Formats: sequence, structure tokens, C-alpha cells
Amino acid sequence: ISKSPAIFDRVKLDHFNAVYLRNLPADKFHEVAEPYIRQSVKGDFDTAAIAALLQARCERLTDIPEKVDFFDALSAFDVECFTNKKSKTNSEVSLKMLQTAVPALDALSDWTGDGIHDTLIDLAAKLEVKNATLMWPVRIAAAGKLVTPGGAVEICHILGKDETIRRLKAGMSMLSVC
Repeated sequence: ISKSPAIFDRVKLDHFNAVYLRNLPADKFHEVAEPYIRQSVKGDFDTAAIAALLQARCERLTDIPEKVDFFDALSAFDVECFTNKKSKTNSEVSLKMLQTAVPALDALSDWTGDGIHDTLIDLAAKLEVKNATLMWPVRIAAAGKLVTPGGAVEICHILGKDETIRRLKAGMSMLSVC
């Protein structure tokens, strides 16, 4: 007990909570996170894979629904999301990247994280662009958000081949209009 008044520090509390969540075993984190994931993800997605994406990026369990709501339905987003200075993308570059990524991913018979990763990395090398120049538009088209719990490869893997291709084609349509 000291003479100074007690302080409630929300930032510090969030930090300790994040450390606790990150240190949980993966199966235990999945167990506590699944009800929050299911608040916004009603479809038949692998909640364990989604939980694995979230664990390193989660401070509070109550933040989970807004982080993963794109799995069920792609919400409307601005075409400006495809523009990123660091990744050196804009609408024209993103359209070109999606136009080459769709056939490459559609031809992929082994829809695994490694298969998707290798396909996209090889495609970036073939196009002589940085990996981020290809991955940014793929992730934006697949998720419709600037900030996601995982990268393009992880999101595409969880969404599945058909849904990923459908979303990438929708992104191409969106970019073709402007």
C-alpha cells in the first residue's frame, strides 16, 4: 500500500492478456477462441487453422469476430485498398497480378499451404516482381481488408480453392471497372 492512488492501465492489461494468450498451447487457444470465431464465421471453415492465425496477433478474445468476419462473406471495400506504396502496387499492377494469379492457382491440384506458397512465389519470380507485389493484391482480393490475421497464402488455404478463385475474380472485376 502506498500513498499514491491506484491506476487502472488498460494498455498494460491488454499487454498481459496478449502475453497469456500467446503462451497458451495451440489446442487450448483454439478451445477458448472458437466461440468468438464462430460469432462471425458460420461457414464450414477450419476453426483450428483460423485460431492458429490469430494466436500471435490477438490481444483480447473479444477482438476476434471483427478480425475474421471476412471468411464468411467478403464485405464491400474500396478499390484503393489495392494500392500500397511499400508493395509497389496500384490498380493497374494489382489487376495484372490477379490476372496471372488466378490461372496459376486454378491449375494447382495440391491445395495446401505449401502448394499455394510455392505457386505464388514461383509466379512472382516468373513475373520478375517482388513477392509482396503479387501477395498484396491476392490478400486484398481474398479478404477485402487492409489488416488481416494472416497473409495471402494462409487466407487462400483456409478459404479453399473455389472460394479463393471466386474472390480473386471478383477483385479483377472490381479493378477492371476503374
